[in-house]
Amino acid sequence: MRKIVARAGLLTLLLLSFVSAASIRNQVLLIEASETIRLESQMVVKNYLYFYNNPKKTEYKKRVLSGLEDLDKQFRIIAKSTKDEESKDILAFLDYSKEKILEVMSDPLNKDNPALMLDYSEILLEGAESISSNIDYVPSAEEKMLMRMKDINFQIERITKYYMAIIVGNEGINYQEMLNESIENMQKDLSLLQQYNYSAKNQSYLAQLQINWSVLKKFYTEYRESKMPNIVSLASLEVRKNAHVLELYHSKNQ
Repeated sequence: MRKIVARAGLLTLLLLSFVSAASIRNQVLLIEASETIRLESQMVVKNYLYFYNNPKKTEYKKRVLSGLEDLDKQFRIIAKSTKDEESKDILAFLDYSKEKILEVMSDPLNKDNPALMLDYSEILLEGAESISSNIDYVPSAEEKMLMRMKDINFQIERITKYYMAIIVGNEGINYQEMLNESIENMQKDLSLLQQYNYSAKNQSYLAQLQINWSVLKKFYTEYRESKMPNIVSLASLEVRKNAHVLELYHSKNQ
């Protein structure tokens, strides 16, 4: 009888362990999906604004459509991984917003579309952050650093989005304040990275990131003197490459 009870107890412990592991895995999937949506909310619209500014560069239109496919993939991950009713409601609205972006892409050069796309960008961002806030998971110190690196990528895309919004121009809407706010957030992220105890090698990567960011920031802030969206595109990509090296480090250092 005692053996039966002991086996039953062991089985219960194993089952609870399995359920707990599955729950944690689902939470991690939700965090990763919401972070990807957060990034794509900026990239999709940034790429659209580049296409709107120069329709001959059709690769930007392709990137928009590819980004929408990625959003759809992340939506499916969240739908399978969450039981939270509020998150499901938010997801339905995000999917609706994605469909509205697809409608815009059927007539992408309409003069009213840049402002619409910027609105959809913020809706996707707000939804992603709301879903993330509903996740009951406390990240480790290293996971927080990884999330910081992802935020740097996000801020670069967001700043470039607002830079292009200014380039494209829209009377009555001032995007300079949002541009400046995002630049300040980028500066905060970099300051926090400086507090981390990196190896000498990774310190050199961080130094290169900061150097390239300083160059890029000048292009962002001096848009009145000269508008150089192509250079900004290349320079921002270089900064993201620098950040990716440290992101890989923190990803492997979990």
